[in-house]
Amino acid sequence: MSASSFGSFLLGSVSLLALASPALADGREPGSVLVYPYQRSALQLQSPDGKGQEELIGVPVFNVVSVTNTNRAGAGSTDVHFQYVNVSDSISPFLFADCTIADRVETLTPADTLSVLTNCHNSAAFAEGYLVVSAMNPNEIDTYWSFNHLIGSIQIISAMGGMYSLNAIPFVAEGLEGLDTDLNNNGARDFDGLEYEELADELYIDSFIGTIPGELILISLTGGNYLTNVKFIIFNDDEFQLSGEYWFACWSRTDLSEISGFFTQLGLKTTVTDARELDTNCDGIGETETGWAIVRPMTSLSITSPNIANPAVLGALTNDVAPWMNARLLWESVAKQDNGRFPAAD
Repeated sequence: MSASSFGSFLLGSVSLLALASPALADGREPGSVLVYPYQRSALQLQSPDGKGQEELIGVPVFNVVSVTNTNRAGAGSTDVHFQYVNVSDSISPFLFADCTIADRVETLTPADTLSVLTNCHNSAAFAEGYLVVSAMNPNEIDTYWSFNHLIGSIQIISAMGGMYSLNAIPFVAEGLEGLDTDLNNNGARDFDGLEYEELADELYIDSFIGTIPGELILISLTGGNYLTNVKFIIFNDDEFQLSGEYWFACWSRTDLSEISGFFTQLGLKTTVTDARELDTNCDGIGETETGWAIVRPMTSLSITSPNIANPAVLGALTNDVAPWMNARLLWESVAKQDNGRFPAAD
């Protein structure tokens, strides 16, 4: 696909997306920090089965990140610090992944919105991972501040015709507007209830379908070069309890089927299920198995530092296989965790 034809495709697809993309309303409020759980920072090309490849083959897939300043006051400008966390395979036998950060700063004037194509905006080639956008005081150098006016999302668009959007996860600064947020001068954004609001203690996958379970994204914001362990309490459609376990470093995007066979149609068929769910033929007989799950972070493990119990984890579900492309954020518990930070501590 040439640059000119791609530009035409981009313009047409974005126009269609504005009209047709489903809204993922979740009642969230603007914040001072936005976490985008998923970004592919290249003009990513994917094979017909939806699996990303680092080769110029298959169908173009591109990512558009948007961030908006909802402050319409005359003095309502802010800088925003983009930090792309790019994930690659680790050379260490003790870690599953290496995460490096590529960053840049942009300015948002009152009521401004900024949309960027990630393969242009992120300096890393063929990278994927997550993105953190933080409000910074435009009148001071390297100063994060309380500016709870940021909202944003990412649009994932495929030339195969599939598209979806995924909201960023906002975090509210706890201090009064305009005040610096780095209270302990560690250069990080601490999600401790003092600088920024805390993270959820556990996460919920509200539902999954055994035939197309999707990919689970997990982000660890506790510890740096740590392995994070999460346990899964899985329920089928007849309240039958199952379990699973998974280890990851920094960020991961993994098929649910690789985490546990109980996320699949075949695995759920081995359990006692509700014979009426999910009825896809409207004949009173359930043909497709479904379930839901609790994601419970347990520990972050290090070979050089003390282990950390109950780490802070964020999550989302995606499915990049057209025409079923979709995504959603995981639900969060009322109970919170105060040991999250970005960049995560070493």
